[in-house]
Amino acid sequence: MMRDASNVTVSPVAQVLDESVLDALGHLQGKWRPDFVDRVIAFYLKTGEALLTDLTIGSAIGKSSMLHLASHTLKACSDIIGAAPLASLCRELEAIARAGVVPDAAARVDAIVKEYGRVEAALIRRLAKRPEQLSNS
Repeated sequence: MMRDASNVTVSPVAQVLDESVLDALGHLQGKWRPDFVDRVIAFYLKTGEALLTDLTIGSAIGKSSMLHLASHTLKACSDIIGAAPLASLCRELEAIARAGVVPDAAARVDAIVKEYGRVEAALIRRLAKRPEQLSNS
């Protein structure tokens, strides 16, 4: 049976972050481990900031190898936590940077920075939730 996509509502957080991915990470060892998920989120946020800096610098100096490496790494990290829209933007930049010059690098990096801000806000909201709320989701 096909579902009518026009009747499906998706919360803004779900559009930014598939929290079921983080929930699955929390259940990797069979028992809910909120501390592990919190560490993954903290690592992602710390790493993400450094990668955004690399993207911004790479864009400013026109260094496609820097754009390629930073977008590749942020793509992989974003996929791991369920941030598919951000991973997709990074995937596009990675492919273009791999090919050489990125004429619209500043605009692409700006889009990644904005989407990262949305992901960051969603992750911070998740960290603010009590562990009992998450284990029941």
